[in-house]
Amino acid sequence: MNAFLTMTTLAALVAVPAVYAAGDLSRDNPQEIVMEMGSSGSKMYFKPDHLDLETGKAYKLVLKNTDKIKHEMEAHELVEKIFTRKVEVVDQNDNMIAEIKGKVTEIEVGPGGTVEWFFVPVQTGKNLEMDCAIEGHKAAGMFGTVTIK
Repeated sequence: MNAFLTMTTLAALVAVPAVYAAGDLSRDNPQEIVMEMGSSGSKMYFKPDHLDLETGKAYKLVLKNTDKIKHEMEAHELVEKIFTRKVEVVDQNDNMIAEIKGKVTEIEVGPGGTVEWFFVPVQTGKNLEMDCAIEGHKAAGMFGTVTIK
């Protein structure tokens, strides 16, 4: 009888579909935000230069360097208020080249490159600074802010 109950219980467990909590962000499709990194004449920029985010919502920040030189996105206050799911480096055909997991403090994107940063804000913050830490880039206008509600 015990063997029969064990087999019946096992069969019932296998037949039950996986159940996920309503807040399971690993199953959530992230909201995509494309941020262009580039220059025009002597000016450098992030476009857009301000991001509005919400806590508990999944995001995919696509950093596109449209320039012929490298740029960075550095935002120390922001990274303290988010959970980074992963960072993906993709080629021009959107194929993944590399996947990085863990805490990220800055992302450098080579000329013509694209990096996708998947994260979830977990704390609020207002006018958190972001900039390009490469010498002279911030002074040329490559900076912005992030607000998390």
